[in-house]
Amino acid sequence: MEFYTGIDQRLDLPVVLPPTLDRVDLTGADVLVADDVADTGKTLELVRDFCAGHVAEVRTAVIYEKPQSIVACDYAWRRTDRWIDFPWSTLPPVVRRSTRGPTSPRTARSRT
Repeated sequence: MEFYTGIDQRLDLPVVLPPTLDRVDLTGADVLVADDVADTGKTLELVRDFCAGHVAEVRTAVIYEKPQSIVACDYAWRRTDRWIDFPWSTLPPVVRRSTRGPTSPRTARSRT
């Protein structure tokens, strides 16, 4: 899902990004919908409503829940009204190093 485009900047509605789930894959399942933050709660509401009527049970879990969220999450690590800067939203992606050459001091010693 994508909803935020910047700090306190949102799309009009959350957008489902591919690959999308087929409801048949969820039929009868117990589902935990996890998100980093329930700010407005609109993303969680969209996913929860998508699952409703098809799954045995759906629950929600977040790291942070804001007081204005329209979804009262089943599980939340912290509740806050502050803006949260997550590393995956503010830092560049991690780049994998080449697998060529030594990957550890032990490997490097064995080549000498």
